[in-house]
Amino acid sequence: MAEQPTYRTETPQDPQRLWIWEKHVYLDENKRSWLPIVLKTDEKVQVILRQQDVPLGLAMIPEQLEAYELPLMWQLYPGKKYRGSDSMLWQILYHIKFRGVEDMLLELMESEDYP
Repeated sequence: MAEQPTYRTETPQDPQRLWIWEKHVYLDENKRSWLPIVLKTDEKVQVILRQQDVPLGLAMIPEQLEAYELPLMWQLYPGKKYRGSDSMLWQILYHIKFRGVEDMLLELMESEDYP
């Protein structure tokens, strides 16, 4: 009987910046695309970001960005956090790469939790 390969979870470096390119597509500093999935409950807002290469369309123009529900840019901060362009902080709950798929889970922090 053949043994199944053992897969290990990697913990890649967090992108320094993620900025909106088009609706539902962010780019990092290495021009890798990240696709967000927003998870909302009564208690919290979370975003799963999956790094996935996709064909890029045209960059969004300012008029298209006005009603976008997520920050237009995230900047990495100390303590495994991102600060959004709206000044809100997002905690990085995990960032893993497994079987070639890279995912990050961010959770919006309450303002009283800010350092």
